[in-house]
Amino acid sequence: MKVSIIGGATGSGKTTLILKLAKYLNSRGEKIGVIVQETGEVDYDEKTLTELGIKTREVNSVCIPCSLDTDIRSNLLTIQEEFNPDTVFIEAEETVLPHKLKGDLERMKLADVELLPSVVLVDSPEFETEDDQLTEYVRKQTAGAEIVCMGKIWKDNREHMNAVRKLIEKLNPEAKLVVYPEIDDEDLPAELLG
Repeated sequence: MKVSIIGGATGSGKTTLILKLAKYLNSRGEKIGVIVQETGEVDYDEKTLTELGIKTREVNSVCIPCSLDTDIRSNLLTIQEEFNPDTVFIEAEETVLPHKLKGDLERMKLADVELLPSVVLVDSPEFETEDDQLTEYVRKQTAGAEIVCMGKIWKDNREHMNAVRKLIEKLNPEAKLVVYPEIDDEDLPAELLG
């Protein structure tokens, strides 16, 4: 079972991205699971989930640092046992560091689990262009991600988008930077899941 952890600020488009990736994998015959770790409203439409054959589990942790990894582990094992998906997406809220969660899961040495690169989605038009303007969580998520995906670029202007790109490269020169286009792109899933 492959596990992809996708983080980003609230409203950055995580749910939409996960549904696109799930649809892509489902069209190739894969079974998909989603674990949602969100304190706000969850935007998964039951009809869409049913059509794609996606099983979801919700994680609500009051004390995120002390219980999130245990909750995620428990939910991963449960969804693996009940549904046996090929790929599971973990949608992490903005206060969770995907790279840290991935590290915690790696240390647990879960059987038959392959952890994919951690992804952080940034909303290009809303992303700040100066380091000191970023919230602590956005800065840490971006700096720790293995892949940073710039989304909603079609709503941004070229000058701002270039400034966002420079800041991302400054915060995390090691990250793979992927641009998420408005139209469906066959290359995007391979870039984010490879």
